[in-house]
Amino acid sequence: MSKHQEIEAPPEHDKALVTSSRYGSLPSTMNVHGQWTKWKSMNLCGASAKDRLCLIEMQAGYSGKAPLGMRTGFLLRNGMSTKDPLLVAAGDESEGLHAFNPDGIVFLPSPDPNPKSDRMEKEVLRAEPGTNNDIAFHFSIEVDEKEQREEFAWRKVKKGVDQAKRNGFKLVWLSSSKQTTQLSGSGSFQQSASSSPPLPGDSETVAFLGWVMALPSMTHAFSLDLVDGQSCALGERWTLMVIVTAIRLYTLHVKGRTSKFVVEIGKKTSRK
Repeated sequence: MSKHQEIEAPPEHDKALVTSSRYGSLPSTMNVHGQWTKWKSMNLCGASAKDRLCLIEMQAGYSGKAPLGMRTGFLLRNGMSTKDPLLVAAGDESEGLHAFNPDGIVFLPSPDPNPKSDRMEKEVLRAEPGTNNDIAFHFSIEVDEKEQREEFAWRKVKKGVDQAKRNGFKLVWLSSSKQTTQLSGSGSFQQSASSSPPLPGDSETVAFLGWVMALPSMTHAFSLDLVDGQSCALGERWTLMVIVTAIRLYTLHVKGRTSKFVVEIGKKTSRK
């Protein structure tokens, strides 16, 4: 984040994100802007680049500071400065250099009802076999007021398919009859013998993540669209998890770490 950006008069949403609730009010359409080639920081924005919400502070994994430690990842600040409180963080599941392993870890605020609690809990974003012989990225999180844990998966999608506006990923809410998977001894993905194929309609699309990265400036990284009403229905904690996993997928995408070939290599080498 440049000094100029931190001291200029902020737009309406440049104020701290947490305003009306513990996690704050977030729009259904968000965009990430920043010169990703410099890889120091980016901005989580609303509909436009001027509608700035949070600073995404990239971490190289050398500081050793909590919560990421020696993991490569990023910090999402509750505002537009590196001095603002930490809202959430995400990075590689393992500390150190694991260049091909795409599995990630997310540090979220605890669901503790005490608003002053600064305790953080770990969630995992794991790569698993997807549909059409591809890779999907799964996570589970508490939803709605009952805080029941549900499973979600980011699946690759092409522009024009399932109402996707761009190439990228769609987030599906998996039913309780979701498939189970396992890793073979060779490191390749195989379907569990006890699992059954998914039934039509057993999942619901709740968000879209679309790559932009338009030339020549390469400053608009991606767009995130939450399906109408899902943020209210599934809760603010779910919304925060969607945002942080979307940013995590972007960091994997620009490094070529979302392809099936690279994921299988990473799974194999991380278990040696």
